[in-house]
This record gives sequence, structure tokens and C-alpha cells, in this order.
Amino acid sequence: MANGAASESGGGASLPAGAAFVRARALCKTYRTGERAVSALRGADLEITEPGFYGIMGSSGSGKSTLLYLLAGLDRADSGEIEVGGARIDRMTEDELTLHRRKRIGVVFQQYNLLPTLSAVENVMLPGILDGAARGPLEARARELLQTLGLAERASHRPEALSGGEQQRVAIARALLFEPPVLFADEPTGALDSANSERMWKMLDALARERKMVVLMVTHEPAAAAHCRHVFVIRDGVVAGGFETKGMHASDLVVRASGLGGETR
Repeated sequence: MANGAASESGGGASLPAGAAFVRARALCKTYRTGERAVSALRGADLEITEPGFYGIMGSSGSGKSTLLYLLAGLDRADSGEIEVGGARIDRMTEDELTLHRRKRIGVVFQQYNLLPTLSAVENVMLPGILDGAARGPLEARARELLQTLGLAERASHRPEALSGGEQQRVAIARALLFEPPVLFADEPTGALDSANSERMWKMLDALARERKMVVLMVTHEPAAAAHCRHVFVIRDGVVAGGFETKGMHASDLVVRASGLGGETR
């Protein structure tokens, strides 16, 4: 498992002493459709105490996306404990959770979720606008992030004028606005071609290392997992184990180590 003492330099935002970037204990989640009940998670445990780029892999229906959504505070567990960025989010009210999601975590999806009527810089600024931040410093911060991600010259463009890879980088800049210690990514390259996907995985790894934060990505792609520091394997609603990826560069090695065979979708 990806355990160990947290770095003294912390993540993108400081963590309380002894806190974890991500810690889940005995998470259970059941979805009901009419009279039918589907157990998505059956007591999942996961812990990350050091910054880095991490992955979650599992077959279709294994519970990997459900786990990410619970950790990101986008859904509520039926039972269990969740700590993210040093805070117990399972104890939070809805208002507290909303503020936590805005300032202490970032979330990036396969679909970029950019507002079509706003420019790239305005999309990045949006969480700060909702938080009531002063526009001048907020815009400066947004432009700084766009420059860091190679989009300074695209700041005034609306999403329709940007490529898929550029839109995803805008979404990542938006997620980094408040320097969160944890960034969650749900199949972030699912809509990108192979070349842009490769660039995105390298960028996420660099962000985690340079900003001393955790990037936790759900993926079905062994090529993506090969860029991660550690991969958690989820089966039948539980985290069944994991493996370090050091020295693994070929996709087939990641698939073999994960024990998933070819069934990662």
C-alpha cells in the first residue's frame, strides 16, 4: 500500500500533523434502482500519506469511479470514514462539504465541464468568483496557472476555439486555483488522442511532484497507469491490493502486475 510519513513540505496546501492526503476506511455504498440493489463498495480501504501521482484500476463495475466520487465528496458513503486533505469529510454538512470541494480538492473529469460562454481565463477564475475573491488578484492567479500549463496565449479564447487537450488543461488550471493538496481525476484522457493523452499523464505526474500534492486518477488504461507512482487495484467493491510502478514502462507489465488481465474497462 502507498503508506508512509507525509513529506514535511506537505502538498499544495499544508496538512495538519499526522494527517493523510487521502484516507478511507471500510467504505460501503449501495445504489438502488427500484427494488434492485447494487453494492458498489463493500468495505473499501485506501490510504495515501505521501505526495505523488497515483492510480486506481479495476474492471467495469468494480467500484473504482464510485470510490473516487466518495473521496471527492461528490457522493455520500452509506458507511465508513473518509479523510481528504487532513479533514474528515464524512462528518461535514453539505455547506461545509461544498467549501471543502472548492478550496481543498480539485476534480477533473473526462468531459471538461467548461462554460461555453466564458473565456479560458474566466473559466479558471470561476471558483474564485463564486468564493467572492477580489477580481484583480484572482485574474492574475488564473493567468499564472494558464501560463504554467502552456496556455498563456489562449487565455482569451472560449472553449469552442480550443482543442480537447487545451480544454482539459484549462479544466486542470481551474482545479488548481486554490492550490489544493489533492487533485482527483476520473478518466481525464478518455476523450483525447494518444499523443495528447501521453502529454497529459506526464503533466499530471509533474504537477504532483513539483507542487508536492497528490493526484489520484481512475483509469482503465495500462499506459496511463505506467506513469503513476503507485496503482491501487479494486475488485468487487474492495481495494484488493496495489503495486509500485517503478521500472514498469511497458503497458503489458502494468497489466500483468495488476492481475487484471485485459479486462480493465
